[in-house]
This record gives sequence, structure tokens and C-alpha cells, in this order.
Amino acid sequence: MDQSAVSKLHQSLNHDFCPWANRYVYWLKKPIGWFVVAFMASLLLGLCVSPQAFLAAAAIAAIGLIGCLWPWIAMLGLRGELSWSERRCSEGDCIETKLMLTNRWPWPVWGMVVEADDAIANQVDAPDDPICLSRVPAMASSSFVWKCKPEARGVYPKKPVRLTTGFPFGIWKCERKLHVPSELIVWPRIVNLSDIPERPGTLKSSVGSASTQVGNEGDWMGVRPYRPGDSLRQVHWAQTARRDSLVVFERQSRSRQGVAICLDSNSACNCTTLQCEWLIRILASVTHHFSKHHWDVMAAIDGGWTTLNSRQTTQSDWLDRLAEWSPSASTNSTTALSSIRTPSKVIVICIADRVATLSEQFSNAGSDVHWVVLNTRTAVGTEPTWREMKSALQIDDAGDHAEQMQQGWNRYCQRSFQLS
Repeated sequence: MDQSAVSKLHQSLNHDFCPWANRYVYWLKKPIGWFVVAFMASLLLGLCVSPQAFLAAAAIAAIGLIGCLWPWIAMLGLRGELSWSERRCSEGDCIETKLMLTNRWPWPVWGMVVEADDAIANQVDAPDDPICLSRVPAMASSSFVWKCKPEARGVYPKKPVRLTTGFPFGIWKCERKLHVPSELIVWPRIVNLSDIPERPGTLKSSVGSASTQVGNEGDWMGVRPYRPGDSLRQVHWAQTARRDSLVVFERQSRSRQGVAICLDSNSACNCTTLQCEWLIRILASVTHHFSKHHWDVMAAIDGGWTTLNSRQTTQSDWLDRLAEWSPSASTNSTTALSSIRTPSKVIVICIADRVATLSEQFSNAGSDVHWVVLNTRTAVGTEPTWREMKSALQIDDAGDHAEQMQQGWNRYCQRSFQLS
């Protein structure tokens, strides 16, 4: 049979010809609905054909009553709590999930299923199988442990976690909401970007040449009277003895290299879900790389600037913010760029999927704008626009994003930021 004919036959068999009647017949999709139909048919047969049909009606009613009451009673005696071995992880990391169940009934409970987000309910060894619990002993607390691998960033659980059971007949399911004391924060995946030669960077590698400003890192510039808080190591003892008052050395300061990184939130709203996730991963990877080199990093995703440094708390706060960010809640990225007042050495990287639109938004930017582009080839003139730019790292949406970033980052840094 022709493939098109099969497709048309499939569409005709699955077409909803009477959508107005769905709310009246959808209850038949549940097993309890067919038990009700069978019970009514048995009663009609007993009234119109033979009284022996009442026995069938009684048996059906007994099975339905047991099938509804047993799960309900079982759930009344159960209490549960869901937790994770770590509160934070990254996309693709294996994390241990623990479920503690307490059964207060003097009999065991069988046949339970955990209903939760796919990211936290799927097992690593069997991702397509639900979390099933065969038995909880009577008058006892039991723990169930499995490993899950969240594949999408976010704050979990995104929906209530429930424990359901339909034992013994499965004609009616009862549920109990599980207590989740703390949320699981899944950070976006970070692509490791390396330099040539590879070096993680030190504080000295991030400072430039000495400036004429007063500081504590350069050469000696002169002397000045002592101020509270100055180190005794800076005391000039000869001048102190001559003047009979504390005199300290004054040193030069060094200029720190800085970078301002922002995401074009307008283009992120027009992306597909997968494209938007990769924009967030690119942003997280670039900010992580510059922070690793001890640059002064300023990052913006929703109109407000966040200052990052090498302290773990600041990095965690920034990744937490990326984990819970959604395009619908974003503000205009041009507002964020216009609000920053940066020196000339700070470089702005604009990450977007549509360079044609960004070129108009950031054309009046006073800073030296460099581009990291997720090229979707959806906007007219996108491809020639990025080729004409003096500094651009293109990531083709049709290829492996992580591999393209790793391969193109070395050349991009050498040309633009001189990290290596």
C-alpha cells in the first residue's frame, strides 16, 4: 500500500469528528467507566431477561468497590519525602534521588508509581521506565534510591510530585502528594573552552600594565603620610625617623581586563526551545571561561547587570539565575547595554541567533562589540552580516554546538581577546 494512502487512512481513523462530545465520553477512557457500563448492562439484563444477571451485577459492583476503596485506604496511611544527594547539578550529571516512605498501616502496600517530571523521575539505567515501587512493609519506614540524569536546566520539581497506586485491579488510581523539602536546581551545561597554550589563568595574568593610578600592585611611586589601615610593611622607616611621624610608600595600580557579556533576550523569545537552551549554554560557557581567567566579568540576561568573580558563591548565584530564567520573563537587552558605563578596555559580547536584528540594536554601542552568533539562517541577510564583522564566532545551528565552540574558540580568543 502506498505510504500516502497509509498516512491518509491513519489520519481518518484518528480524526476527532465530534469534539463537542469529548467531555461526555472521555470518562470511558478510564477502566472505572467500563465497570459502570458493565454494571448498568447487568442490571438491565436482570430486569428484562433473567434474574441471574443480578449476580453478575453484584460481582461487578464488588470488584469496583474494592478496586476504588483499597487504593484510597492505602494512600491514607502513607507519607513520603523526596530529596536529592545534592541541591545543584548541571545538565547531564547523574544525581542520586532518595524517596522515604512511611507506612502507618498494619499491612503492606503494593503497586505504587512515582509521578514527577521526566528529568527527576527517570532512571539512568532505564530512562523510559517509570519509577515503580513493588511493596512498602507494614508499620515501617522504607527508603528507595535511584539515579536520575536531568537533561534540561530548570528548578525542579516543576509540577507536584505524587505517589499513585491502582492496586489490586487498576480500575481506579489514588494519589498522595510527596513532600519535597528543597528544590533541585539544574544548571545549564557548560562547554569547556580551552586556550592555546592551555592554562586556567591566574590573578596576575588578568592584570595589564601598571597605570599612573595609586594602588598596591605596581612599582613604588613615592611616599605619603600613614593612613589607618595601611600595612606596616609599606612604612618608609628612614622618612618616618626624619619626620617623626609614620610615612608609607605609595605604589602603582594595575589595570584589570574586563568584559561585559549580554544575551539578546529579544531574539531568544523568537527561538525554538532547543535554540534558546543553547543560547543559555553559550552564555554560561563564555562567562565561566572569562571568570576562570580572573577577568572582571559583568553579565546581563534580563536587563540587569551582575558582577562575577572567581568566588564560588557568585558563580553559583549566576548559574542559579540562568537555571530559572525563561524568555517570556526577559526585558529588552538594549536597555541593559545602554545602562552600563564601562571603560574602553571592557569588551561587550552579544550572543544572539539573529545578527541582522542585533546589528541595528547595538549599532550605536560605544563599546567594542564582539559577536558570538548562533546562526539559524532564519533571518534574511544573516549569513553575510556576520561574515562582514571584524570579530565573530559563528555556531551553526545544524551542527554540533559544543564541538564548534571548542574548535572556534581558540582562534576567536587569539584574534579578539588575546587570552593565549
